[in-house]
Amino acid sequence: MKNLVLLLFLSVPVFGFSQWSKTLLQTQQRVNEGHTDTASKELYTLDANKLVTTLKGAPTRNAGQKGIIMTLPNMQGKMEKFEVWELSNMAPDLQAKYTDIKSYVGSSKDDSTAYLRFSVSPQGFSSLVLRAGISEYIEPYTTDAKTYVVFDSTMKKKSATDQPFECEVKENAEHGSQGTITNNKLVGSNTFRLALSCTGEYSQYILTRAGTPVGATDAEKIAVVLGAMNASMTRLNGVYEKDLSLHYNLISETEALIFLNAATDPYAAGGGPDVANTGINSALGPNARTLYDLGHLIDKKPANGAAYLGVICGSASVQKAGGWTAHNIPVGATFDIDYVAHEMGHQMGAGHSYTFSTTQQSQKVEPGSGSTIMAYTGIVGNLDVQYNSHDNFHYSSISQIKSKINSVACGTNVPYTLLPPNLDAGPNYVIPHTTPYVVRATTTDTNNASYTYTFEQIDQADAAQMGALSYTYLTKPSGPNFRALPQTTQPYRYFPNFNTVLAGVNTTRWESLNSNARDLNFGVVLRNSNPLEPNIAQDAMKVTVNASAGPFKVTAPIFGQSLSSGNTFTITWDVANTTLPPVSTANVNIKLSKDGGLTFTTLLANTANDGSESVTLPTGSSASNAYIIIEAVNNIYYAVSPSFVIDYAVSGESCATYTYSGPAVTITDSPGGGGISSPKIEIPLNIPDSGVITKLTVSPNITHGNLTQLSFGIESPVGSSALLMHHQCSSSGINATFTDEAGTLTCGNPVSGNSKPFETLTIFKGHDSQGTWKLFASDNSPNVVGTVNSWSLNVCTRDESFLGTTENKNLFEDIKIYPNPSNGNFFVKTKKLTGKVETSIFDLSGKKVYSSVNNQSTEQTTKEYNLNLPKGVYIVSVKSDKGAYTQKLIIK
Repeated sequence: MKNLVLLLFLSVPVFGFSQWSKTLLQTQQRVNEGHTDTASKELYTLDANKLVTTLKGAPTRNAGQKGIIMTLPNMQGKMEKFEVWELSNMAPDLQAKYTDIKSYVGSSKDDSTAYLRFSVSPQGFSSLVLRAGISEYIEPYTTDAKTYVVFDSTMKKKSATDQPFECEVKENAEHGSQGTITNNKLVGSNTFRLALSCTGEYSQYILTRAGTPVGATDAEKIAVVLGAMNASMTRLNGVYEKDLSLHYNLISETEALIFLNAATDPYAAGGGPDVANTGINSALGPNARTLYDLGHLIDKKPANGAAYLGVICGSASVQKAGGWTAHNIPVGATFDIDYVAHEMGHQMGAGHSYTFSTTQQSQKVEPGSGSTIMAYTGIVGNLDVQYNSHDNFHYSSISQIKSKINSVACGTNVPYTLLPPNLDAGPNYVIPHTTPYVVRATTTDTNNASYTYTFEQIDQADAAQMGALSYTYLTKPSGPNFRALPQTTQPYRYFPNFNTVLAGVNTTRWESLNSNARDLNFGVVLRNSNPLEPNIAQDAMKVTVNASAGPFKVTAPIFGQSLSSGNTFTITWDVANTTLPPVSTANVNIKLSKDGGLTFTTLLANTANDGSESVTLPTGSSASNAYIIIEAVNNIYYAVSPSFVIDYAVSGESCATYTYSGPAVTITDSPGGGGISSPKIEIPLNIPDSGVITKLTVSPNITHGNLTQLSFGIESPVGSSALLMHHQCSSSGINATFTDEAGTLTCGNPVSGNSKPFETLTIFKGHDSQGTWKLFASDNSPNVVGTVNSWSLNVCTRDESFLGTTENKNLFEDIKIYPNPSNGNFFVKTKKLTGKVETSIFDLSGKKVYSSVNNQSTEQTTKEYNLNLPKGVYIVSVKSDKGAYTQKLIIK
């Protein structure tokens, strides 16, 4: 084994150089279990000598000193600079004994939202970077720990052997009874003493994975296992620090809790929280309960877990060591975040957040499986919101844990020096039904900090909205109608997703407007990324849906309508009782997007909400994918028109077929019994061509012996989905084309020909075709295994031809663009144009790809352009004080 501690005696730390180099997998190297299908090609070697030399100079987090600068590779393939401090996960005397097992915290110099946690031991390096969007990880990729992989949270993999996963939450006598005890633990950082133990099975797995010699001493083996536990604790602490200002330290007696032999450890083979509580207390002796604030057992078994609820700091009658997590691969990101952080969340007072199943001690605030730490992400079949958990807690889970922290007397609290941020989720609003809206938060802060935001619905579902009805739909009377999303730097969230609204869709599987009257409550969490003082703020607001008003919608322009820039046209919308109380919207803003909804410019501000306005489209505003948006003044709702064109003619449609060409994919068989259904498989299909969809058909080829066990469908790049079949036929196999134009589904062996889908495919009309589409499938019964052999999409998009502009026709003689077509090198010749002349070039989506402004002093000017633009059709616009001229340019 390499022993990094020997390198600590190198005398001169060197800062600022990279310890990482890109590499390829070598023939003789073996990939670590758990990474055989990690979807990343970013592999690196680590110079451990340079790393440890650099880290030698890192001050502790509380030293009041600047951190050292080091670099880490990120998902963009770049080296990212971080300022780093040492932050131990151990009691001081334990850390002093194991000087080559360390943990660090840091912040990015390149991304102000990034919060870094990483660990180092003789067995290698592992990290977690929490940032806006998706989290990133670095882990050993090969068994020799010489090659590392960089991947993000969408690439975490759950093994088929994880199924079924059952997390049992047990009530304890004191949970909810300590509300009369309050302290100042909500201000500053809280540190709790953790008695983390492991079974002999876990230790043997870790020792085998590390290649530890069989003849190594017990002390050497304990050090190896402690290194793995420290790696898991580093990531777990990263999440709890950023979301809860909470840190766990392994207790001084941790060595006594590491068992190397499964035959002699104090834990029964079945595991469980009672087994954990008894074994930990037995191992620590008669004064055990005075040595720790929380106890937890990690195990090597098929994925499972159980914990007593809210047992942190519990009295003698409470199983405060009653937490247990097991996994067949008990290392890495999935184990640390999706499992251990989840089970310890229960012990800290948080219930389950999902609604796919009725359970005790559930907050019931996320549709389906949910997607935050206290959810059941990726293991409940078609009710899976996504494959792996976000690396954060839901607003409601944070509230539960903070309430518990503030009711207990144990732990160490250190007040922060910086004032917490002030967050305002906004006032309450009444909106019309079936109408999209935006929730905006505001922040006042004197610390000049960078923040991320999450906006989450916090309405609890009743029993009728659990299970099969835990997805979202227009008439949902209670519970969540919107999924949780990753952290973002934007202080607002569109409900539903704005791209979905642009496509004319009000409801998807995990986001839906309401057509019925009800209250919708939303919680906003503001997180900073300060590694010295991680902190959050919370606030909530309410949206009341009024069934007597709405839908508020644009009625003109219509889908595919062709308008001309420089001309006046009439925008109309359905006011739908929105001027009447309680909505009471007197005025609206009308805006135009020329770039497919990316940006909007105001055409009319604060105009009457009367259903009709005449507006003049600005000259030179050609667009092949334009939208009108009408926003309520002094409210949060809005309406968007269908996609239309400016200075283009819609002449028909073109259709193309795209086929998945990869290997056949096995549909994971359900475990049956009382377990949770099989995980949803997803097979991606990338469509490189952009266009506005008019219709599509789907043709899957699936082998399966009993289709009543099977449910499958497709999902668009913006998240809209439609089920093609849903437990409908006892037939064997599918080789069919699903189209809305077909008649009723006919069951055959196999199902063939044209078939009507279970859910309509018109939901995709108006979407952009470009991006990654997915065919998903899951099996809800055991013993019959199927495969997806292939699948294809036939996508029809509208044809558009550019009409040019009609204004200032005399400019045709004064402006020449040649040669046209061009090989990419062309000229713009102008006559009789002086003063400010602006030349802009747009692609057919309306996106500006070039712009320049010249002050011309002569009446005739010729300018050469060689912009290295891709082949295609572009629009060249020349504007001067004489007006604007637009012409199509072909680059071949």
